[in-house]
Amino acid sequence: MPQRTQLMIRKQFLIPFFSLLSFGVMAQMGSINLKVETKETFKMASAKKKHYTYFPQNAPVTMADGAVKEISEVRVGDYVHTFRKGKSIITRVKQIDVYNFPNSALTAVYLRPANETTASSDAKFVPALLLEATPYHQVQTEKGKKRIKNLSKKDVLYHFEPATGELSTWKVGAIQENARLVNKAYNLKTDEGSYLVENVMVN
Repeated sequence: MPQRTQLMIRKQFLIPFFSLLSFGVMAQMGSINLKVETKETFKMASAKKKHYTYFPQNAPVTMADGAVKEISEVRVGDYVHTFRKGKSIITRVKQIDVYNFPNSALTAVYLRPANETTASSDAKFVPALLLEATPYHQVQTEKGKKRIKNLSKKDVLYHFEPATGELSTWKVGAIQENARLVNKAYNLKTDEGSYLVENVMVN
């Protein structure tokens, strides 16, 4: 058989073979990427232009069974508590964003029960509850969703009471901007779009 004919036959055989091989590699890579996205998404959170939203790694999240886990221990597929129209519901965690060495400082919001009365005007204020998050994180107030950076002492937030399974109202007592920096931070994304941190409804 002439040498030129042999080369043409080899080319015809090799082209489909390498095409098939490339397709297999691409399919495998796509499968790997998909698996990573369904577990955790790691972000550097270094760009100042983006409004990142996250909590410190020890932020307590209320699970479906009423137990409390640090947000760093929550996994994709877990079920957590939230609320819809004042009623307690369960929602699934579909994504976890992990931020390593974020450069946005947390804002500290101190809350106390809205029906609390102060016995004396000279009484010292003792924070009953501390919620820490980035300024752009949203919380549910009596007037709807509101970013933490826009909260004032007139705002009232919703708090889940584990003993009764009902919501109570808590008012903002104090707000401390640039409270602290953390080495690692987390944010959850759920099917419902909300969950509970410190038993406070966050979005």
